[in-house]
Amino acid sequence: MNGSKNYQLNQGFTIVELLITLVVAGILMSVAAPSFSEAMRNSSQLIKTNELMGALRLARSEAIKSSTRTAVCARANDDACGTDWSNGFLTFIDNGPTPGSVDAGETILRVAKEVDEGSWILNRARLRHTAAQPLQRSFIRFGPRGESHWRGGGYFGICDNRGQEAAKAINISLSGDPKRARLVNGTLVSNFGGQAGCGSGP
Repeated sequence: MNGSKNYQLNQGFTIVELLITLVVAGILMSVAAPSFSEAMRNSSQLIKTNELMGALRLARSEAIKSSTRTAVCARANDDACGTDWSNGFLTFIDNGPTPGSVDAGETILRVAKEVDEGSWILNRARLRHTAAQPLQRSFIRFGPRGESHWRGGGYFGICDNRGQEAAKAINISLSGDPKRARLVNGTLVSNFGGQAGCGSGP
């Protein structure tokens, strides 16, 4: 008798119950997966934006504190500047004969690695006060008073293949101060008054 009771108490799920559980779990996963993926991409983009902001602020504060010149450049590798910001960026003391290039004896302060696949970083800047079209620049250099060589201002766009709606941007003011772009009616506003755009892709 006791054995019969134990048998009844120890019965597991039936096949029907297991199938219902799997169906419900599948439905929940199909609903949750896109939201989780979106959250992960937002997090990744925010991390890279904060990393770039940190590099710009470090370079500017070091230039002011040490009365020196510093730069942030697109990374070719961990020891040299390149042209593609999506490959990461270097922050370094830039007192050598070649502005925007890591010369012998110059100290690299920080290295940031490449962005995730499907993401990219671009910038647009003017080197003087002019109405000319702002162009992509391979580096930004700060002087002892905190001013940048982007005399006409500029911005960085941190983008991915979700489009402009998901983009982040950092404006570089005329004084060299980096600030997050303001969002006005769903549009990131650049220092030039228009949209801080992401271009056509990486």
